[in-house]
Amino acid sequence: MRFRSFRDFEDGEIIGGLGFDIILHRRAIGELVLPSGRLLACDPIAALDTEPFSVQLEPGVYPTHLIIAELRDEKRCAYAVVDLLSSDVYRWELATLPAPPDQTIFDKRDEVGYTVDSSLGAFVDGETAADLLNYHQLVMPEDNDFERHIWGRVNKRRRQGVGWASLDLCRDLKLPCTDDRNLLTFDAGFGNGYYETYIGYDSDDEITSVVTDFEVLDLRFPSFPIGT
Repeated sequence: MRFRSFRDFEDGEIIGGLGFDIILHRRAIGELVLPSGRLLACDPIAALDTEPFSVQLEPGVYPTHLIIAELRDEKRCAYAVVDLLSSDVYRWELATLPAPPDQTIFDKRDEVGYTVDSSLGAFVDGETAADLLNYHQLVMPEDNDFERHIWGRVNKRRRQGVGWASLDLCRDLKLPCTDDRNLLTFDAGFGNGYYETYIGYDSDDEITSVVTDFEVLDLRFPSFPIGT
């Protein structure tokens, strides 16, 4: 492919594939609310108990979008992006999880990425994920609206291509939240797998974006200054 390093493509851009052109679509999916700034990426159906990333973000509300790759006869979500600043990315670092406090030897793979078993990935704040876990424990299975809302919206959008959903804890699940809390979920690449997330820093060493790579496109996230 022509572009070896990831960049935030514009809607409708075309890049070269293996014998065919790939059309990239940029789709806004709403704003992610981070009340604590402790971001986690996970399979929202199977692994809401995933630990947040080690990096601390500024609490706030951030626009989020997908980069969707149109591959001949199908569309796949290639990247999910949280935009924190408008500045250009200067370098990337792999987002890591805290090391287990009671383990001195563990698989390095445990520190990064997450496993998808439901075909969905997600971005959510650590406090919001804890609220959702409590919700699952408090309601009876027949009264649990979480998965019903998620799958209903994802499947509806899948009819036009890539599925995604925004879940509002107060509006959709009727939780007594004192502030806005939500979860953004989306189709993960080609489905189940293991996916890593990257933190983008600008030239002032400020975090400008967070990107999960669903391994649809063979683009790199260089740790050295981009363009050197």
